[in-house]
Amino acid sequence: MTSVTLYGGVGEIGGNKVLVESGDARVLLDFGTRMGYESDYFSEFVNPRTNTALRDRLTIGAIPRLDGVYREDLVRPSGYESLAQVAASRVLRPDSPYFRLEGVLTYEEYVAGTGKPFVDAIFLSHAHLDHTGDIGYLDHRIPLFCSATTRTLVQAIDDVSNQGSEALASSARDVWFTGEKATFPGTPKIERSEALERECHTMADGGVVEIAPGMKVEMYEVDHSVPGAASFVVEAGNLRILYTGDIRFHGTHPMTVEEYAAKVGRVDVLVCEGTRVASTEVVPEAAIGGHMREQFSKPPGLVFVDFSWKDTTRFETVRAAAAEAGRTLVVNARMAYLLRKLRMPPGDNVAVFLKRRGSCLYSPSDYSNFKHEYGLSVDWSDGIDATHYETGLTAEQIRAHPGKYVLMLSYYEMGQLFDLADAEGQIPGSRFIRAQCEPFSDEMEIDEERLIHWLERFGIAYHLADTPLPKGCQNPECAKLHRRIQREHVSGHASRPELLELVSRLEPKIVVPMHTEHPGEFHDMSAELYEGRGLEVKVVVPKYGDKYSFW
Repeated sequence: MTSVTLYGGVGEIGGNKVLVESGDARVLLDFGTRMGYESDYFSEFVNPRTNTALRDRLTIGAIPRLDGVYREDLVRPSGYESLAQVAASRVLRPDSPYFRLEGVLTYEEYVAGTGKPFVDAIFLSHAHLDHTGDIGYLDHRIPLFCSATTRTLVQAIDDVSNQGSEALASSARDVWFTGEKATFPGTPKIERSEALERECHTMADGGVVEIAPGMKVEMYEVDHSVPGAASFVVEAGNLRILYTGDIRFHGTHPMTVEEYAAKVGRVDVLVCEGTRVASTEVVPEAAIGGHMREQFSKPPGLVFVDFSWKDTTRFETVRAAAAEAGRTLVVNARMAYLLRKLRMPPGDNVAVFLKRRGSCLYSPSDYSNFKHEYGLSVDWSDGIDATHYETGLTAEQIRAHPGKYVLMLSYYEMGQLFDLADAEGQIPGSRFIRAQCEPFSDEMEIDEERLIHWLERFGIAYHLADTPLPKGCQNPECAKLHRRIQREHVSGHASRPELLELVSRLEPKIVVPMHTEHPGEFHDMSAELYEGRGLEVKVVVPKYGDKYSFW
C-alpha cells in the first residue's frame, strides 16, 4: 500500500511538505515554510525565539509533529547534561521538560528505538523558501536530492541572505560557559559550533534514484520563476505519483504541456499545484520585455525596476530591454553573486550598485559584514575580492547621468533614494517599474502603500493599478483600501487552461490539488473534462495531515 500525506500547501499557497510512504520506504517532497500561515503569528519584530524556534513552530502548527525527522541539538543542545553543575538556581536542569518534545521523537530517538531513520530522503523541487525554508530543522543525516542548479541557488541564498534555509549546511547548538572576564563568569550559553553538512545529490533531467526495493524517484526539469525547478515522479510498485512542484508553460524557455506530459509518461496520482487555477490569463515573458523596453525609453531620468534577485529569467528580460533602450542595467550585489555562482555572464550593459554601508563613508571596513557587496566572494580566507568596491557604480555616479541607467531597487532598499536625490529631495524625470508578483497578504499590502509613499515623496513617477476590493467590501472609495502599483510580471505558475490541458494529457485516475487557495476549482475542471472529453478523474481535496492510501 502506498500513501500520500500533506503537511503544508493545503488550502494555502506554499509551505509544501509531502510525505510519500510505501512499505518501509518514505520520502519527503519539499519541506517549505508556511509563509502565509506564519504571518498570522510572526512579523518583523515578533519571531520564533532563536534557540527555541523548533519548539515554537511545532506549538503553533507551522511545522508538523512528525517522529524521527527533527534535529536533536535544536531540542537538547550538545552538552546540556553539564547544566546540572550550574549554581544559578534558575538555569534549566537536564531533566527539564523544555529539553523534550512531548509526543514527538527526534531523529536520534527514533533511530535508537527502531534502528533506522523514519525518512529515507528529501527531494527538493526548487529554491523558493516556501519549498526549502524548513529543511534546516530536519536532521542533517537525511540526504537531499535536487537539480544541480537548485543546489547552487540554495547555497547562494544562504550565503548572502538573512532568509536562508540552512538546507545544505548548518551549525550544531552546544552549551558553552562564559570566561573568567565575563560579567557572569562560568555561566552557560548556547553557541553554534560544529558544522553540520547535509549530503546533497544532484539529479539530471530524467534521472532516477532507487530509494528502496520497490520505490524509486524520477526527476523532470520544469520552467518556473527560479532556475533549476523540477517535478518528481515517485514510483512504488505499479503506482506512479507525480508531484508537479511549481510549474508554468509560458516563460522564456518553456516546454509545452504536450512535451511535459510525454516526458513524464503514465501517471496514476497527480499531486498538482494550483496557484492560478482560478485565472485564465496567460502572459508570456516576451510580452513583458516589450512593455519594459517602451518604459525604459520614455523617461529622461533614472528608471527603477523591482524584481527578485533569484529570478534569472526576469534578469535576462530586464537586461535585454535596457540594452534596447540604450541603458545600463545596474543590479544589486546579490544578483551579481548569484550570476557568478550559476556561471551566467552578466552581459556588457550590466554593472553593480555599490551601496553605502556601515559608517556610510565607503570605507572598506564598512563591508566587513557584507562581503558580497564588496566583491564577488563571501569567503575572504584566500584573499579579499574587491570587484564591486573598485568597479561598482555609486549613487553619485548614477546621479550624474541618470538617463543612462536602469537601477534594480526593491522596497527594502528605499533608503538608497536619499543618496540619489537632488538638494530638494527629488529625483526628477524618474520612473519606478514593479516586476514582482501582486501582494498576497495584509503585510504585503501595507508595504505596498509604504512604497508608494516613498515614490511620491521623492517625485518618482509610477503607474497605479486598480485597487481590488476585499471580499464583502462594497465601497471603492474606502480610505482603508491599499493602493497597488501596476505590474510588469509573468507568474511562475500555470493558468487554469494550462492545468486543464495538463490533467487531460496525463489522464491520472486521482488528482490531489495543493499550493492553492482554490482547491475546489479542480472539481469544476474534473466535471469539464468528463463532459467535454469523457475523461473520468477523481479529485481528492486533501486535509492537513490526513493520510490518503492508494492501491
